Amino acid sequence: MPSASGRKLWRAALFVALPLAVALGVVRPARADLEFQAKRMTRTDVPLGKGQCDIRLRVDGEVEVSVRGDRVRVRTVAGRDARDDGSECNEPMPARPLTGFNFEVLDRRGDIKLLSGPEGRSGFSAVVRIRDSEGGEGRYHFRLSWQMDGGGPVTGPGQGQGPGRQPGDDRGRRGREEDYDRGGPPGARFPVARAIEICRDAVRDRIARDYRYPNAEIQNARVDDRPGRNDWILGDATGRRGYATEHFIFSCQVDFSTGRVRAVDVRIR
Repeated sequence: MPSASGRKLWRAALFVALPLAVALGVVRPARADLEFQAKRMTRTDVPLGKGQCDIRLRVDGEVEVSVRGDRVRVRTVAGRDARDDGSECNEPMPARPLTGFNFEVLDRRGDIKLLSGPEGRSGFSAVVRIRDSEGGEGRYHFRLSWQMDGGGPVTGPGQGQGPGRQPGDDRGRRGREEDYDRGGPPGARFPVARAIEICRDAVRDRIARDYRYPNAEIQNARVDDRPGRNDWILGDATGRRGYATEHFIFSCQVDFSTGRVRAVDVRIR
């Protein structure tokens, strides 16, 4: 067994040798992958009905970035660990096939490439590779966007399941049929008033699911009168949870031939 003086000499040698080995590349410090949740987007310039994640990173070397929902994982392939530089999403990216998915590079210094979109085989993660060969950190900003999807079809009147709604509820059938059809897109076969009711149910569901307000009151629901937008329904909502209250704006895209909700977008006002 080494003497006390021998142990001291061994520790001193290790103290000198280890930093030298790291500097010479003989021993490399372990890299820690970066993982974080993108913050909630507070900007209001994203069109209603569009989901969007802006991923901003500082990269020095090569990394592989995976985005699933609003979680971002950055695996360091070479160089220094990357840093988040203000990534944000207006909605988590859904874990299902997306309509209108798009990848856009907004800022870069080196190479950046989409390796795979959000597909079943990738666990509905978008995977991006960044290679920065210049010295120091480079700024990278890429955008993932998609069309909001409101879920499956509504099979007919009374099928909405939003909070405060029961199967067989006929509130959408009041009034004359000709009054229902005013304001809908040309050739619409589905009653506008019923479409608005289905949109209201979808909005209540979204507020309860995403914002945890089980009671939501829908106000000012109306068909969008802008050109090319008359299959969209807009409005306001107030969510309540105990003494807590939150105000929202919403939009729904409705197929007026079937009553299917194609997309739902709900945001805090």
